[in-house]
Order: sequence, then structure tokens, then C-alpha cells
Amino acid sequence: MVAVGVAASTRLPAGDRRAIVARGLSKRFRKGDVRALAGVDFHADSGSMTAVVGPSGSGKSTLLYALSGLIELDAGTVEIDGVTPASAADWVRLRSRHIGMVFQDDWLLNRLSAAENVELPMIGVERSARARRARVQELLTRVNAGHFGDRMPAGLSGGERQRIAIARSLANRPKVMLADEPTGELDSANSRAIVELLADLRAREGLTVVIVTHEDGIAAGCDRRFVLEDGRGRFVDRGG
Repeated sequence: MVAVGVAASTRLPAGDRRAIVARGLSKRFRKGDVRALAGVDFHADSGSMTAVVGPSGSGKSTLLYALSGLIELDAGTVEIDGVTPASAADWVRLRSRHIGMVFQDDWLLNRLSAAENVELPMIGVERSARARRARVQELLTRVNAGHFGDRMPAGLSGGERQRIAIARSLANRPKVMLADEPTGELDSANSRAIVELLADLRAREGLTVVIVTHEDGIAAGCDRRFVLEDGRGRFVDRGG
């Protein structure tokens, strides 16, 4: 278990509005006739940090993919930062500017340096190469990776690679970060460091963070827990 303590000073009060509002999310996968989500309602206040927990196969990752528009739902609506995407193109635009994503696998491009991986999402969004480079350096410094921006992913440890992935997810200053078991492949020390980093970034960047995890210690460090079982969800602990 990874014990993560988030100091009271880093907990942001709930914002004036909810950054994420999802209603009636339903998804059934035809292969195996699996009902991953069954009318799930979910919300996250601006600046909050929510853990999504539950047994394997309960729909946790499916919920995150639904909140990011990466899967087509059978029913339900998702609103991110006041915007309800109506098409795949709307979702692409929303993800490029408002949603940062971090996965268990960092998905770094091995042919690019760490800094180039961080810069990649900004190409086509920020025209100024100078502004992109400045943002890259700012982010690398923020995630304590400023000293290995020129290194290739193959030469980085698992924890270092995940720091680069987090920096990349913040490139276009998103309002929301969705993290799908970002510590799943890390040892306890690196897991603790990554979650503490997310909590710090939440405070500094004003992020709304939703993190899927199997670790009780990580969930305990979040403001709320959302439990999924058999495709149905509910908030527990600190309100909801």
C-alpha cells in the first residue's frame, strides 16, 4: 500500500461550479456482452481530487475514457468545464486544450527526447516555437525533471518517464486531468512521489484531478472516493 498524505494547505475549496458533470453514462461492450457502465452519474468540483476505486473489471477505466470522449457511449452526457461536446470533432478540440491524460503506460515516443515529448501536444496549438520551448522548460522544472529534458525515454527510469508523461499532459494548460492508474507500474517510493506531485500540481495549476487507483493509500489522499461495482457508481467518504 502507498500511504500518501496531502497537507490541508494543499486542499483547495470547491469551486463555484463543477468542472465535470456526467449523467446517465451507459456502455455495454458486445464482446462478452459486458455492461461496463450502467447509468452512472459522476461529478467533480473545480480544483478537487477524486479517486475512482473498485474491483478489477468494475468499469473504472471505462468511466475515464467516457469522461475524455475516447469511447462512444450507449447513453449519457458529459460536460467538461461548462462544455458538452456534440461530436467527435468537439471532443478532439476539448481534449487538446482542456483535458490532460496520464495512463499506466506513459506512451512516450521513443524517437523523441523527453523535452520533445512534452512539446508535441503544443504543435498546432501554440505557433511560437519560443513559447513552446519556454513552456516545456517550465513544466520539466515543475515536475522535477528539468535536468533530463535532452535524454531519450529509453534511458529514463519508470518514475522519470511518468514525470515526463505528466508534464506532457499539462502542455496546453488543461483544466482537468484524468489519470488511469498512473502508478500501476511503479514501486512504492515512485508511486508516492507521483501522487504527491499530482496533488502539488492540482494546487499550483488549479487542476481538477480524477485518478483511477487500486491503492487505498492513494485514495485516502484524495478529497473524495467514487466507488464502481458492476458498472454502477456511488460517492463515499467526504461527501458527494
